[in-house]
Amino acid sequence: MKRLTSAILMLLALAGAAWGQDPEKHPMMLPSPNPPQAPLAPTAAVPPGDVEISVGDRMPDFQLDGSLGQPVRLADLKGHWAVLVFDETRTKLGRLRAVDDSIRALGTQLYGICPDGAGGLKTYARREGVAFPLLSDPTREVSRLFGMYDEDNGIIQSGLVLVDPQGVIRAVFQGPSLHPDDVLQLVRHTIARS
Repeated sequence: MKRLTSAILMLLALAGAAWGQDPEKHPMMLPSPNPPQAPLAPTAAVPPGDVEISVGDRMPDFQLDGSLGQPVRLADLKGHWAVLVFDETRTKLGRLRAVDDSIRALGTQLYGICPDGAGGLKTYARREGVAFPLLSDPTREVSRLFGMYDEDNGIIQSGLVLVDPQGVIRAVFQGPSLHPDDVLQLVRHTIARS
């Protein structure tokens, strides 16, 4: 009985410590406007090389080719808010075109990252009317760098990274499915808190 009581007290102490953490370093969860969709959850992934991507860190440098026919680099993201959305399939990224105009109205540029080749992404974007850049990460190295790679299944995990105009990471989320309305809500909420 003493062990059970001790274990319960330890769990309560840990829960209390977690609850009191700085909310600026740990973004709060947002309710999903679409109840059937899984809610967004903060990431706990650690990319290779002992580098952990966390809120408040500077975004790491990268370069990817994509649907616009020219490479996108870290420098291209500075000066405006940027949201990098990761997924294994371009189809899920393509659904974000429904909120692209609303995200742009917030002064934010949307970027989709998946493993498909740049030529295929260019064709897909033209055919489906996707105006925001779709970036090719065929080796999945950039996805690993951002902690958006599922080692067990060998795929890019659905998630997003929101970066401020100075290149500082302001939100990192992973989820089984990033519904466009959830992405828009997260961008609005994060920018409003800044």
